[in-house]
Amino acid sequence: NPSTIARNSLPAPQQSAPLPTDRIASTIPKSSSGSETWTYPSPQMFYNALARKGKLDEETKEEDMISVVAIHNCMNEGTWDRILQWENVLSPPHSNDDKESNENNNNAVGPALTKFMGRPTDLSPKAFFKHYLFNHPLPFDRHDWTVTRTDPTDGSTKDVRYVIDYYHDDNAAKDEEGSGLPAMNEGIGSGGKIQSLSVDVRPAADSLSEIWGRMIDMPLARRGCRSILECVLFKGHGSARNKSEFEPLPLKPSESLKDSLKESQEVWENIQKDAANKKGVGAKDDYAGEACASDSLEGEMKGPDVTNAAEVGRKAIADSKEVEEEEQTIIITKAEAKQLVNSYSQILSQCQESKSALQSCSSEEECQRAYLGMTVCAGKFLCPLQHGSLLESLASHGDDGSSGGNANDEMAEAKISTAMDVLGECVANCDARAGAARQQFPKLFEEILKKDK
Repeated sequence: NPSTIARNSLPAPQQSAPLPTDRIASTIPKSSSGSETWTYPSPQMFYNALARKGKLDEETKEEDMISVVAIHNCMNEGTWDRILQWENVLSPPHSNDDKESNENNNNAVGPALTKFMGRPTDLSPKAFFKHYLFNHPLPFDRHDWTVTRTDPTDGSTKDVRYVIDYYHDDNAAKDEEGSGLPAMNEGIGSGGKIQSLSVDVRPAADSLSEIWGRMIDMPLARRGCRSILECVLFKGHGSARNKSEFEPLPLKPSESLKDSLKESQEVWENIQKDAANKKGVGAKDDYAGEACASDSLEGEMKGPDVTNAAEVGRKAIADSKEVEEEEQTIIITKAEAKQLVNSYSQILSQCQESKSALQSCSSEEECQRAYLGMTVCAGKFLCPLQHGSLLESLASHGDDGSSGGNANDEMAEAKISTAMDVLGECVANCDARAGAARQQFPKLFEEILKKDK
């Protein structure tokens, strides 16, 4: 959807500082051929997702998103690395003797991530067992990843679900420089760049073969044994040259992790409360697809709806009763009130023409254009970041629209329309905050109101 892609690349209405929009390709294949991998969200996309789900608060700063995304990417790569360790045991790649036939059949042999579900409100059976039997801290997140295996001999596929629990150990956090900006391949847990994060990865007990793999195949592979008998005869030390590097998390918490028990319980309670309040926490099917949106453009796209931004601004300005109700819950600092006074002083000085057009409009269409003009002019002073994005979108369309083709035209128009919506919402938010500031600091607004008269 062009509008969705455009929204992901634009700043959020409440955003005050720009964020990078570049995305990084992961090493996680979308298909077993490995020719295409999932793409991680940009810091701007991540911030927009938090804004959309109502997860932004006073402690959320734009500049933190770069570190958050770096940790997010490193965590996913670490998870995939552990899944590959499992797959190398449960579905080992074919030997070199089969390489030629595989190439002739053009069948891929590698596993691929084909489905992703976040389930933070659901406690896995293993996490439940560890917590209530051994007093282990609760995970701060749970994922279910569906991995597709492809048989290179006949091209048949099999889906395997992996259950993943994420744990945080604050005592293990590293203070060394650069630990908050890890490269995506620097690892998590013991030996990784982010030692405060650990992940418990295992195939779900959905079939007898996966249960056998968890109970028999992986323990044997970790000891280098090719059979139970070999492990028994050689006291757990097999003769296989390639032992699995997989290291399962212990059932009992370490001394360091024990200190995180109370905090993990508080986090778990907050997750449940958020889910009950319907704030966007819960199972999210195919989040990987949402966060890593396809580069293709699908569906029909209308021309830019130039009235949307004006409607957003008009609704906030004209419906005074709703604004007054909202103002009662808005707390404004004196510093912000002074900043709003300064911005509105500039609007009164620089937007006289737009104001006159708004006061003298007669038809619906004329008033819509006037509201739009006033929104854009006010946005220059109230929302400079969003205003700049609109100007960039307009300039980009002017440069590329004549020769970009239908797809590029649709994308450019969608970006312009969405940038207008974002600017209108930002101006409406500022107008609501200005109304609250006027009630809480009336003397600051007296002089500017006198000038307006």
